[in-house]
Amino acid sequence: MERTLVTLAAAIYIGTAVSSVDAHHSHPYFYDSCKSITIEGRVERVELKDPHSLILLRLDNGTVYTVDWAGLRGLTNNDWLGPAKTSLVFGARIAVTGNPIRTLAQIREHFPDYNRDPNPNTIDPALIRRVDNTWNWALKPRQNPPNCDGK
Repeated sequence: MERTLVTLAAAIYIGTAVSSVDAHHSHPYFYDSCKSITIEGRVERVELKDPHSLILLRLDNGTVYTVDWAGLRGLTNNDWLGPAKTSLVFGARIAVTGNPIRTLAQIREHFPDYNRDPNPNTIDPALIRRVDNTWNWALKPRQNPPNCDGK
């Protein structure tokens, strides 16, 4: 009986880990990794949470962007949480470089049942920095960059 419970617990753990990895791998279907944009503005709000943290950034023209950032657990595990809380305060001027979200039609090519209209002002960051150069965060360079031929 104990062996069965251990086996069941291991199977549930592995299944959960695999489904998390699978969910992460869908990310390129939501964000266009062949396009990169840079935006600059002031922090309106920061929501540090799992599975994704959000930074609302107001550009000088009034447009508000949502920066779909790393989750709370990842920020904590990589010792980014403290510096981020100190640096990403209301009104701080930051620049973000990353990949824009795809259109609903592009997302539905891979997820036909997906129905939520994506906010076109959403970006998946590769680099976030304070404009005064007192703080920055960046993803590690990709091991396997996407093939963007013909895009």
